[in-house]
Amino acid sequence: MSDDLLPAELDDGEVNPIYEAVRRKAERDGPDSKASKAMAWLLDECIRIPGTNFRIGLDPIIGLIPGGGETVSTILGAVVLGQAGNRGIPFKSLVKMGGNMLLNAGVGALPVVGDAFSAWFKSNSRNYQMLREYLDNEEGGEARGGWWPIFFILFIIFVVLAINIGSGILTLFLIAWAMSQAGIGG
Repeated sequence: MSDDLLPAELDDGEVNPIYEAVRRKAERDGPDSKASKAMAWLLDECIRIPGTNFRIGLDPIIGLIPGGGETVSTILGAVVLGQAGNRGIPFKSLVKMGGNMLLNAGVGALPVVGDAFSAWFKSNSRNYQMLREYLDNEEGGEARGGWWPIFFILFIIFVVLAINIGSGILTLFLIAWAMSQAGIGG
């Protein structure tokens, strides 16, 4: 037996299963996983509400920006989605992650209520957790995602942008209607 603390091979020449599991785990926890964790924390958890254990991130704060805050948050959150696709997460899981982003952006487009929803729902943390569970799972072998994750992410961003434009047009329409009902303007 070698002097290694954790030998790659056993005395009989077989691969040490513990060594192999540790090696696979180290490969899966690459720098992109840390970037996803950091982005999820920044968007969903970086600010603790004083006197409570409840945390919010920049996502609901950015979402307060009218006419595009949700789009900006979605673009930032796409880091987690992109890295999940790059790490070979199954398409079904990637669609769930995209659904989390769309739900967050769709409800988030509603003033105030949507931002409270974003603070509670934490779509980026949910997506990061799905990525971690996949990478920590023995079945979660890595297969590079190819180009389709990029197209999927662009589709998600396009849909969120359309939601923002639609909510902006609806808001302008409602303001114009309310002003006409009140007799304001011509």
